[in-house]
Amino acid sequence: MAQTNEYHPISFMQMGSSSSSSPRFLQDSSQVETLASRMGSLNLSNLNTFHGYQTNQYHEASLQRVRNIESANATVPTRRHHRLPHATGGISGPPSGEELAWPHSHYTLETLRGGWFSMAKDPRGSRVVQQKIDEGTPHENFQMVKELEYHLHELIKHPYGSFVILKLFQSRNISVIQKNTFISLITADQPKLRDLCIHDLGGRVIQQILEVEDVLIAIDRITHAMSGVTVALMKNYNGGYVILQCLKAILDVVAQNCRDIAVNKNGCCNIQKIIHHDDVPAFYALIENLISNAEDLAKDQYGNYVLQFLVKKKMLEVNAMLVSELRYKFVGLSIDKYASNVVEDLLHYSRTESAALIVEEIMESPNFLQVVQHQYGNYVVQRALQYTKGFLHESLCAIILSNHERLSSCLHGKMVLHVAQKSRRVRG
Repeated sequence: MAQTNEYHPISFMQMGSSSSSSPRFLQDSSQVETLASRMGSLNLSNLNTFHGYQTNQYHEASLQRVRNIESANATVPTRRHHRLPHATGGISGPPSGEELAWPHSHYTLETLRGGWFSMAKDPRGSRVVQQKIDEGTPHENFQMVKELEYHLHELIKHPYGSFVILKLFQSRNISVIQKNTFISLITADQPKLRDLCIHDLGGRVIQQILEVEDVLIAIDRITHAMSGVTVALMKNYNGGYVILQCLKAILDVVAQNCRDIAVNKNGCCNIQKIIHHDDVPAFYALIENLISNAEDLAKDQYGNYVLQFLVKKKMLEVNAMLVSELRYKFVGLSIDKYASNVVEDLLHYSRTESAALIVEEIMESPNFLQVVQHQYGNYVVQRALQYTKGFLHESLCAIILSNHERLSSCLHGKMVLHVAQKSRRVRG
């Protein structure tokens, strides 16, 4: 077999690849310069040099390939970026530094029209597009979005394009309507949606998209789309995290609207089921919102059941937070038809010091005897006698017994008086 001429342009084009392996990049700049010199020394006037090729296009193409390789070796970063753990859902940023500084000052949104997709996949261009998203006018962003929305699935899985997609969802310069359009386009094709969610990078991008506040308003559309691929995703490592993020997104919506849900007949039952599973995503966000609405919920015919259920879980820190939230309101709550039940449970299932705060507030109130004689308040005072100890218990008994004559003339007062007398005998 004839030997290959090392100076032949076709031989040069073949030297970086083979039929059994992928192209190999030239790493040595001196090798690139030597090859370029050899290619430049070829005599194009003698067409026979090309062994029958009657054009110099191969020569020019080969030279251009050398220049491209040399340029690529000079610009592409050699350091690999660490992938973050899947559990965090995080994505490391694109390469930074002066070597990747895109001369974006020379470009305008008008001159870049039609090239957004290509630029979004460039390590430097990605940064330019992200900056333009934040700086562009609504009209300019509309033009940009119209081009990019046809490539959402590809960009989400791209190491640089993914940052552009996240910026589109996170930027306040992009309207909610536009973001909803993105959601519709991403979820419309279920096979593509499944492929995105099980992709190493695509799955993490979808998780981060689900964390964006504006996306939560479309959570019903997202969950409907996900329902068709849930089984497949649950069988995949990356897909499982996407499903968990969907659950968290749903529960975030529940947490944000917990007051409206808890005061509904069916809603109060359903929210108790969620509270029962305290290991679900967004559980503590839900608890915080319930606590911040504790007074309204305690007085509601359905909401009070939610708080009672929460208190009876015996999470002492949560109960302490509830006591703190309701402090200086316990007298009024104790004589309320629904809230009095919540106060009773707080006395029963809270720490001694938390229960003491409630009792002291009621006992020191000028309306204490009204609470004792009230049709609902008397039950709160009876629980106070049952669950207090030591000096506080003795003080409570003393105040009640010192008003024996007044309380004995009232049905509800008699009930409290009887409990106080019995307690004094037992502990005396």
